[in-house]
Amino acid sequence: MAASLDEELRERAARLTVAFDGGAWILGRPELGVFVAVPEPGAVFVTALQETGSLDEATARASEAAGEQVDGADFVDGLATAGLLDPPAEAGGARGQIKWIEGVSARSAARLFGPAAWSCYAAAAVFAVSLLLIRPDLRPSWEDAWFLPSPGLSAFGWLVIGIVFGAVHEAWHWLAGRALGVPAIFRVSYRGTYVVFETDLTQIVTVPRHRRHGVYLAGMAIDTVVLATALGLRLLDPSGVLDDLLAVVVLSQIVGIVWQWAALPLRSDSYALLANVLRCHNLYRTTWLTAKATLFRLTQAETTELSEMSARDRRVARWFVVPYVAGIAGMVWIFVTGVLPLALSLGRWALAQLDGSAIGSAGFWEALAVAAYIVVQLGLPPLLALRERRLRRAGELL
Repeated sequence: MAASLDEELRERAARLTVAFDGGAWILGRPELGVFVAVPEPGAVFVTALQETGSLDEATARASEAAGEQVDGADFVDGLATAGLLDPPAEAGGARGQIKWIEGVSARSAARLFGPAAWSCYAAAAVFAVSLLLIRPDLRPSWEDAWFLPSPGLSAFGWLVIGIVFGAVHEAWHWLAGRALGVPAIFRVSYRGTYVVFETDLTQIVTVPRHRRHGVYLAGMAIDTVVLATALGLRLLDPSGVLDDLLAVVVLSQIVGIVWQWAALPLRSDSYALLANVLRCHNLYRTTWLTAKATLFRLTQAETTELSEMSARDRRVARWFVVPYVAGIAGMVWIFVTGVLPLALSLGRWALAQLDGSAIGSAGFWEALAVAAYIVVQLGLPPLLALRERRLRRAGELL
């Protein structure tokens, strides 16, 4: 009976991946998207279990690594509670996974992120910054956002541009992950008051930290290429309509790049890069709990959760809480001074159009579409926040 139990345990342990992450070892189930940081004895225990299938042998090796007696049965219970010993995921992959990206080989994707490619990205950034410095006429303004005959059409034009280049941005994250052999999961999420595309690269924790930087920078890298291309085309002095379109592309890309760096406390690409460089495991959650403890009061469960965070995360969070809170304040300020007035302005325009246009006319439908856009823009982020909160409570989202 003991032999059969050991064999079953070995089979379940064989599904785990074990990777070193700078200050801790990461035990993971990539197909389930479940990863847990443990000290070295935990990694030794799992490795021994995979090699021998013996709970006693794994406990002995882990105890030797820890310098004290380890409770192997208790550690197995912890693995099970974390979901690391769950049955294999159903065929078809994780929910939300982008199927077509699997058709791109790692070798093909790697060509976009080798030394030559990064040299091109750097050259595009230098070219774009140089043009913006020496050619003031190419610098964007918010007036460029109204590049079509009416505010309604301009708003939808801006939306389409955002969707197209947002998809390109995320595609580069997918490809960068693919270049490392890391699959990505795509979903629609939110940042502060904004609806965004999001690429979940949770499985990247199985890759050494120094190889992750390019994945986090990939989206901004292609953004700089788009920006440099649009600026370069504007140098050719195109016709009015095309120049207006290029100007709004320049504006959207600059806003996107600046936002990535300004919103680092809100899990932007820059946050991911910084957390990786600082060798933190869950800096976002640790900082949130630290901020809440400073400004309000933690629940007993939150106090326990914070105490169980890694010492490095808690140490970094003590100063990271400053830009974190400042970032939240900045996002609120942008919403109050920019997004909300713009939405109200568009709303007044839509109401005026609805009042003065015949039902069924082009102006009527345009105004109705603008009204729907405003509702989605202001209403979807809270709905997504509630959905993600529910999924986290159910253990379906990290």
